[in-house]
Amino acid sequence: MFSPFFRWFLFFVLSSKILEALYEQESQATHHPDLRQDVFVKDEYHFLNVPGIRTITVYDAFDCTFECLNNPSCFSLNLAASKRTDGTLWCEVLTSNNYINPDEYHENKTSHHFSLKGRFRPISCVEYGQQGAYKDGIYKIYDNDGNSFPAYCDLKSEPGIAWTLVMSWSRKNRLLPAFRKAVLQINAPENETSPNWDRYRLRLERMRSLQVHSTHWRATCCYPTHGIDYRDYLRGNFKDFNIVDFLGDGKCKRVEYVDIRGHNGTNLTALFWQKKNAWMLHIISSSDRCKFSASVGAVGSEDNFGFYGEINQKFRCTQAVNSTTQWWFGAHLKK
Repeated sequence: MFSPFFRWFLFFVLSSKILEALYEQESQATHHPDLRQDVFVKDEYHFLNVPGIRTITVYDAFDCTFECLNNPSCFSLNLAASKRTDGTLWCEVLTSNNYINPDEYHENKTSHHFSLKGRFRPISCVEYGQQGAYKDGIYKIYDNDGNSFPAYCDLKSEPGIAWTLVMSWSRKNRLLPAFRKAVLQINAPENETSPNWDRYRLRLERMRSLQVHSTHWRATCCYPTHGIDYRDYLRGNFKDFNIVDFLGDGKCKRVEYVDIRGHNGTNLTALFWQKKNAWMLHIISSSDRCKFSASVGAVGSEDNFGFYGEINQKFRCTQAVNSTTQWWFGAHLKK
């Protein structure tokens, strides 16, 4: 048996070797021109203008990046491009990055920006909202296969909720299969790498990925023009009504809120239709079969929020040929 002193000595030597190896690996990852790219993305002469965790004085990029790696809240850093007279650099450690706050990311002549790879991989717009992003626009998110794609995020229309756009189309495109007959559980992408209001739909696996990380869904009319004023608006939650997997010929399904042409209700059922090779998801508002009815002022078998076999120009989504319909998936932000 080894003596207690020898065991302590052996533990000390092994621990030192392990720490030395870890230090060398970290040093190579930040110093070596090839390995550094595996840890940080360097963008020369750029600056991210957001509140920082702390600003420290360092002697080189290694000291600055090491500080970030040792702080779980760090997503990126700003580092002075040139040294002071005493040979030091200022280093600003940040809780955000240029993906979360793209509007605060600018070129400059005095600093470089380093963004840490892998620490922030948002799977929906909710993660951006959770990190403090607050401006609507195009953001990069990741699907279940780890592939990134651009998505439109609504981060401010309904405080405390972040929404990801899954499809949008104009009335003039209502006869296209993706917006007419393709149920949500069918793969029918349209311009999915270029989010737009006129003709856009995500592929099925990306809808599924977003669905897993969402608690709610909603439909809006002419969002780019009207934003959210709860006129011609629909919202529900996946727990009560899974719109992706639903198939049915006129079923009463629960929604949290619905407004069609000024007729509205909260926590009640509305008449939904969705059938393969026939109708994409939509409401028929002219019927009185469910708790919600907008039959007053309806036209024929009026379709709302999709399909649009019969349209009513008093309903915003179908008011004019350029009027648009949107479907979104989202969730509340954690406090």
